[in-house]
Amino acid sequence: MKKVISKKREEDFVQDRVKTGIPGMDEVLKGGLRRGSCVLITGPPGTGKTIASIQFILEGAKNNEPGIYITSEESIEDIRNYSKSLGMDITPYEKKGLITLIEQPMMPKKLMSIATPLEIIKSKKIKRVVLDSITLFEYAYFPEEVSYRREVLYFTRKMNEMGVTLITIAEKSIKNIDEVEYKPEDFLFDGLIILMKIRKDSSFEHCIQVSKMRGQDHLLDIFPFKIGTGGIEVFPKQLPFSLIEKNTAKFK
Repeated sequence: MKKVISKKREEDFVQDRVKTGIPGMDEVLKGGLRRGSCVLITGPPGTGKTIASIQFILEGAKNNEPGIYITSEESIEDIRNYSKSLGMDITPYEKKGLITLIEQPMMPKKLMSIATPLEIIKSKKIKRVVLDSITLFEYAYFPEEVSYRREVLYFTRKMNEMGVTLITIAEKSIKNIDEVEYKPEDFLFDGLIILMKIRKDSSFEHCIQVSKMRGQDHLLDIFPFKIGTGGIEVFPKQLPFSLIEKNTAKFK
């Protein structure tokens, strides 16, 4: 009897995972993201944060899970064109109502700017949300850090209550593998995924690490990934060549 209950709980746990749409990433996460979790994807410019987020929204649409992509840095047309250039045309899913793009400029002192889409999320029964990016939101609130953190916490809690899985993007400067500087907002999210460029001779190698993922197990190593047609592909059975060759890796 105990074995049956244990197996049932295990099945429920696995079924409550959300697929990322990123080849190899669900293996790192041991099944995907926990449904209703709020995850921060962070790293320097050009590391694939937006690409990973588009893959996440697109995967939901392919499985009839409506998603919203909130962009505060790029125009809606830029997101469409960027997706298409990588072989990820989101337009057909927009027409079906499975993907909604929202251009949401962050206005200084406008406390509801991050919460405005909540009504749309409720009315459309949205299951996945991307906020790209929280960095501009931080600048809009500077120097009122308390208000900024309060609004971020409010939004993440609402997503959790509604069972919506949230991916938020933020910029982070990384200079050394052993000296990753954590910001206050890193601790406001259930999960923290760090994308980076590790110097390899005269070029750079893309790498990813799940720094934390509250409420679920995951692989702890740093893994290489590539960006190409179709987006990001993670290689969970490999170690970065740059880390094998050098004891200390410098980041761009």
